[in-house]
Amino acid sequence: MADKRTSRTKLKRKPKTLYEVLTDAINYYVDNGWDSQKSLLSWCQKLRVAASRESPSDDVTRKHLTSIYSRLVVHGGALRDQPPDGPKQITLDKIKPELRKELDRRIFASANLIKLNREQAIERTVQRFQGWVTSIPPDGVSEIDKNAQKSTIRKSVTDLDFISRRVAIDQGHKLASNVKYLLSVQGGAIAFRWHSNWRRPGYDYRVDHKHRDTLIYLIRDSWAVQQGLIKPEYGYYDEITAAGEEPFCSCQVFPIYAPQKLPVEFLTEKGKREFNRA
Repeated sequence: MADKRTSRTKLKRKPKTLYEVLTDAINYYVDNGWDSQKSLLSWCQKLRVAASRESPSDDVTRKHLTSIYSRLVVHGGALRDQPPDGPKQITLDKIKPELRKELDRRIFASANLIKLNREQAIERTVQRFQGWVTSIPPDGVSEIDKNAQKSTIRKSVTDLDFISRRVAIDQGHKLASNVKYLLSVQGGAIAFRWHSNWRRPGYDYRVDHKHRDTLIYLIRDSWAVQQGLIKPEYGYYDEITAAGEEPFCSCQVFPIYAPQKLPVEFLTEKGKREFNRA
């Protein structure tokens, strides 16, 4: 009895790949031409199932984000990115619950994006197939045309791995940026200096982000603002899109904790007297 079950398991067919199902579907219509709506819907369903099997899951992104969280929060990497006068371990420990929520939020956002991309890619695949079926010329299709169509029709699904990796990288940068922001604000930062990666070869930077490079934005309601020691020259950080907030933005901000480390034009008259910068 066990041998029969083993034999049946061995004989169990491996599910066909998207390429194989697409080849079968194209050959069917090349050989038979249009026959019925029922047949077309049946092939479309087979393509959906095959495409779903080959679509990436969100597991890779989840692991990527969790590893960033572990490096920055669990193992204290976020503190190593701070200046000597920045926050200490006690501050990081205090905000760990909030940082954990940020990780969960990023994982949720990533899963939703990957799911949306997957659904859109599968539908584009089916739509391309339907468009091809309804436009087969009366004199048939050559082998070259068949191969070209297969490549075109399945492109949306084959691109999903690349798209999912981009989602992971983007959400990872957002997570790291928000960890740094929350830690800096809790640690008493008074300003952020913007750093754009516009010099990096191949980086598709935003022009307005390039213009922000090296500019300093004050943190509204910081202790130094409340005490009337500093004033904004380029505005407050909450008046602009944050570093990493926009899709695929890899800009960073570096916190400043002491008014003495700001250029003199940021100091009020009171601040100049306080720090002998008159």
